[in-house]
Amino acid sequence: MYKKNSISIRRKSCIPRINRLLSMKLALLLMCAATIQVSAMTFGQTITLKRKNAKMADVLQAIQEQSGYHIFYDSALVPPDLKLDVDMRELSIQAALSKILTKHDIIYNIVDKHVILTEGKKATGIPSAKKMPSAVRQQAVVKGRVSNIDGVGLANVSVVEKDTDNRAATDERGNFELRASKWPAVLVFTSVGFQRQELTVNQGSEVVIEMVPAITEMDEVVVVGYGTQRRSDLTGSVSSIKGEQLSVAPIGQLSNSLQGLSSGLEIVSGGGSPAEEPTIQIRGTGSVNSSNPLVVIDGVPSGKLTDINPNDIEQIEVLKDASSAAIYGTRAANGVILVTTKRGKFGQPTQYSVNLYSGITNVNNKLDLLGAEDLVMLKKERYTNDGITANVFWDDPYYAEDRTDWQDELFQAGRLENFDLSIRGGGEKSSYLTSLGYYNEKGIMLSSKFRRLSARVNSNHVISDKLKLVQNFQYNYRNWYNPSTSSVYSGVLWQALRFNPAIPVMDENGEWGTASANNELGDINNPVYELSTEDRTKRNHNMLASITLEYAITDDLKWKGNIGFEGNLYESRDFFPSVTQQMRRRNDAELGITNQESYTVLGETYVDYRRAFGSHHLDAVAGVSMQSRNGSFQTAKKIGYADESLDQIVFDNGATMNSIIGNYDVPQKLASAFARLNYSYANRYLLTMTMRSDGSSKFMPGRRWGYFPGFSAGWRISEENFMADISFLDDLKIKGGWGMLGNQEVADLQYLTTIKRNIDYGNKYTFGADQVGGSRITSLANPFITWEKTAMTNLGVDAVLFQGGLTANVAWFDKRTSDMLIPAVVMGTVGRATIPDSNIGEMRNWGWEIELNHQKQLDNGFAYNVGFNLTFLKNKVTKLYGNNNYIGSVFYGRQSQEISRTYEGMPLASFFGWKTDGLYQNQAEIDADVHIQNDGRKADIKPGDVRFVDINGDGQIDEQDRVYLGDPNPDAILGLQLGVGFKGWMLHANLTGSFGGQLYNADRMQGLDPTYSYNMYAEALGRWHGEGTSNTIPRMSTQRTNLNHRTSDLFIENGNFVKLKTLTLSYKIPTSERSFFRDMNVYVMGENLFVMSAYKGYNPEIGYSDGNLQRGVDYANFPFSRKINLGLRFDF
Repeated sequence: MYKKNSISIRRKSCIPRINRLLSMKLALLLMCAATIQVSAMTFGQTITLKRKNAKMADVLQAIQEQSGYHIFYDSALVPPDLKLDVDMRELSIQAALSKILTKHDIIYNIVDKHVILTEGKKATGIPSAKKMPSAVRQQAVVKGRVSNIDGVGLANVSVVEKDTDNRAATDERGNFELRASKWPAVLVFTSVGFQRQELTVNQGSEVVIEMVPAITEMDEVVVVGYGTQRRSDLTGSVSSIKGEQLSVAPIGQLSNSLQGLSSGLEIVSGGGSPAEEPTIQIRGTGSVNSSNPLVVIDGVPSGKLTDINPNDIEQIEVLKDASSAAIYGTRAANGVILVTTKRGKFGQPTQYSVNLYSGITNVNNKLDLLGAEDLVMLKKERYTNDGITANVFWDDPYYAEDRTDWQDELFQAGRLENFDLSIRGGGEKSSYLTSLGYYNEKGIMLSSKFRRLSARVNSNHVISDKLKLVQNFQYNYRNWYNPSTSSVYSGVLWQALRFNPAIPVMDENGEWGTASANNELGDINNPVYELSTEDRTKRNHNMLASITLEYAITDDLKWKGNIGFEGNLYESRDFFPSVTQQMRRRNDAELGITNQESYTVLGETYVDYRRAFGSHHLDAVAGVSMQSRNGSFQTAKKIGYADESLDQIVFDNGATMNSIIGNYDVPQKLASAFARLNYSYANRYLLTMTMRSDGSSKFMPGRRWGYFPGFSAGWRISEENFMADISFLDDLKIKGGWGMLGNQEVADLQYLTTIKRNIDYGNKYTFGADQVGGSRITSLANPFITWEKTAMTNLGVDAVLFQGGLTANVAWFDKRTSDMLIPAVVMGTVGRATIPDSNIGEMRNWGWEIELNHQKQLDNGFAYNVGFNLTFLKNKVTKLYGNNNYIGSVFYGRQSQEISRTYEGMPLASFFGWKTDGLYQNQAEIDADVHIQNDGRKADIKPGDVRFVDINGDGQIDEQDRVYLGDPNPDAILGLQLGVGFKGWMLHANLTGSFGGQLYNADRMQGLDPTYSYNMYAEALGRWHGEGTSNTIPRMSTQRTNLNHRTSDLFIENGNFVKLKTLTLSYKIPTSERSFFRDMNVYVMGENLFVMSAYKGYNPEIGYSDGNLQRGVDYANFPFSRKINLGLRFDF
């Protein structure tokens, strides 16, 4: 809906009876509007009205109140005794007006938010088909029908032969006839609320065309949890992602599809494995514990994005602030993602949609490693530098010859294929959609794979005038294998980067290549052997179903009841063969099977009240919810298999049961009550108030209930009279809000002390002749444990300009987490008991979000669009233990390097280590350095060693000199979407970027360390080997006296990058060439085509490890793959 024009019509509280003079002015207004081609858009709201023998004037009044439009007409046009029966259900304003006006030869025109009614003969000069003289209709006539996307005929659509005065308008069934001046003729179709379309037709053609809705930013309807709102009425911070945006560049994993499409939404992937589940952060990392957002699928707060076929998505809403997310209370502290899947529509003929694509994948880049000859040279050099004789093993010429590029052997050309089929339709009382999806990807690393089979059945049913039923069902099966890459000792990529290049994959006797000939080759196994003989397949079955009943108590009051169910079955199969010829050996083959199952049941009931009276609009919802979860797990392991062929390994063939454990999960229950009130006055002043109360079984009775309020307000300044003359401004709104949310994603039963019985540490209790095991406390209790709480403040400005051509959204947010659960610091006398978490910590995330969208359709068939979003973000842990205590993270490497620490007053998971000041170039520099005068290792430091900085000035380098090195959290994240179209062709690009974060290249730290008997980075050739030869890469040595490769700023790198996430070129086949098909597109798409970055590793997108306590540390993670897909999408 566009707001401005050059003639202002004052509003009134009821439908005005205008005089003859005003009629003339309105006629003039229509002529001016037609001349300057002022277009208008409809509100997203629909009209629902049922009346018997009602006056036409009263019906028009009701339509005005529901739509927000103001209707003007001459009193003579609508006689006071004109009555009619009306039965409308969720019709657009055009459809509603057409339904009651067409038979009375009354034509409507919409200018801005005003509807002007005139007699048919007084319309804008566009005669209807039925008023054309028959003699004209018989000459060069084009006939056709215009409908919406559901096949319903559209009335009053303007049909014009381009560059002529020949024009017509469709009748109430959408039919038209037009006299053309030449062949072929170019017809232009326009209608309020729909996109302009052009169509070239030949003589004798029967035209059938569908009009595509053109909903403006402010008229768009968004899902907000237990209801919907027009975007223009939103006072919270909500981003919408349409299914069409995802289908432009189809990606197998839904989470990855969202990257770059919304401000404040960061998708952080841990690697490029086909089954990798990225971490999703909304406005920063909100806790040291779980910070994943709540996912709600078709109204059921359960499930994961990985369980959804991207082709099934209708729309996704991202609730980013407290006022919009507070309706979900205790689970909304990290934001909420609302997923709405596709549905059929009433009165829609059966339609079939197919999406097929297939592609190839390959690794983006490789690391530069030493060849065999250079490796031998550097291994010998380290002995020389240490003044000892080199191992004679390195004199064997066999190990100076390159035989294997282990990266080439580990990586492979991958492939993928996808097939989606959906069938949708509907009759008068029911509508349906059913879909099937199949996705299969062979990854770029040996054995890596991902397969998904999905099915969906959604339906709507009108049981009676008052009762409706909505049903949703989805099933998802996943089968995958992710080779381990993030471990120092078992990560196969780490092994490939370290394995000696002189060793073959298999020798001339058909035996697997091995490093067992000498310890100098390193104590690691052939990575190709491991991937070829092991099996770590995972399988998962997921089912999500819900049924919702809706009963209209009155026209304004509705009751809804929702029952949801989710079931999840997971199986892990881990087979490891016996190993006798490799360095790391295993005496017996072993097979471990893990089975987990969980069931979640949801029951909700609530009422929805909507009422418009005068200038007041009220929308309220209130209800209660109960959700419970139960589950169990079992793990069993057998060893000893006579036949170790992968296709012969079944659990029953194992010789010995090695272990078996199992238990029930702790049952979880959540009881809730919630309410929300939306109020607007004159479509100008907006208010939203929300309250949710949750009771969780995770906390002690008496402390289980939390209360989470939220409120926000908005002012649509553009609706004020003093803004009426700003013609380029369609809508301007300022808004602000505050709320409190909770986080219950913490360990179970921490309010209880747990005890384990029959413990035997080799010393049993003796009672006479009997010996029995004892019991011990396994975890202490914290009866005071409670919710983590997050308070959010949000301030924003939303604007729509240039008749919807440009939309802008700017927001500032401040997100503060308190009572953050972290392990308590206790004395060592507690023993081996696990310490419960305590509500100690506090954290803050704050920043800015900017979203800009511009689109334009030109008359020559050229169109383009630009979408831009930028998020500035800061993170700080504002309270922890105090006294310089910190939360540590995992250790890396054989030197047990701790890289990440979380301190009070610093960003989460910061890098902490030693500062460096180059290398010692000669012995004189070592002797003169007062910063190591008290260091016990000074006598062992040699030229070419690292000069570490003595931070505290005590003359020695020790733990007290460890300081902050960098922040892995980015300062800004970017999304940029570019689209260009011309006559059926479309080129679309999605670029993503991250700026301001640092990375720690732990694999480079390992790959430059000569003390190990492994291969190294080729960069090691630039090592120090004499005064002035290097000031960054230390000398070769077998000794670690100076700990040259400890955690230090030598391995901190810039994490900035810009990535071309997707690039799609598509072509829409013209109607004349696809007579059987309603729509057909062929496309080619590239994913991860290039990355601009200075980072030296595989990829600068490095995610989390050790929960949220470590980020941006590269352990030779699974690299991303470049993908090229060819696809075909068609409807019939």
